[in-house]
Amino acid sequence: MQITNVTMPKNKYSIKCPYEMNPEYITIHNTANDANAMSEISYMIGNNNKTSFHVAVDNERIVTAIPFNRNAWHAGDGRGKGNMKSIGIEICYSKTGGERFEQAEKLCAEYVAYLLKQYGWGIERIKKHQDWSRKYCPHRTIDLGWPRFLNMVQAYLEEQTPIYNNVKNDGSEEKMKTYQNGSTTEVVYADTNCTNRIGSLNPRESCDCFGIFNNRAMVRYKVDGNNNYKIGFCKWIGGVK
Repeated sequence: MQITNVTMPKNKYSIKCPYEMNPEYITIHNTANDANAMSEISYMIGNNNKTSFHVAVDNERIVTAIPFNRNAWHAGDGRGKGNMKSIGIEICYSKTGGERFEQAEKLCAEYVAYLLKQYGWGIERIKKHQDWSRKYCPHRTIDLGWPRFLNMVQAYLEEQTPIYNNVKNDGSEEKMKTYQNGSTTEVVYADTNCTNRIGSLNPRESCDCFGIFNNRAMVRYKVDGNNNYKIGFCKWIGGVK
């Protein structure tokens, strides 16, 4: 999973995410267009419309914008639980569908499973936009079969076995463990099979560690000075402390 964090400007909070939130659910949407995740987030931040969401997922990466301890206007239920108590996630490429959408949906299912593990939630915490306001959304996911999507999440839940949580109840992150690299450069991979290289750790570099998945350390490390991060897996797990 590659996660890019884009910061919502504080001067947009009054429009996009005015209220503090302790999330209780995850709400799934389809974008109904064919833009990628970064374009979705950039457009959402750049305009002055009230509509907002926390995360967009395409076939390659996850992009976050609104902190999970702030609400977003995505569920169409006013100040109901959809808007005030749930994390809104948009799945991209749903207008045309096809392979890009299928891959985006799979990545979203993996990410949702990861969030459920972090919060200690069960699959019943996953909601459709339709559940809050009767809007036929996520339209393509519903057409393909909502139980099918839940089954994908469940499969990832059974695959992932983190050794601790690092997200507090208010949605903020709490640093629970650190991954310390060894004396040589270490490759970071996008998957637990360690086949798709996405980056590297410098010798003696430290970074956040979410836990152990299939005997691999899942790490988050900063890739530049703009609070952009990558998440991946390291072969060598001796550095968890």
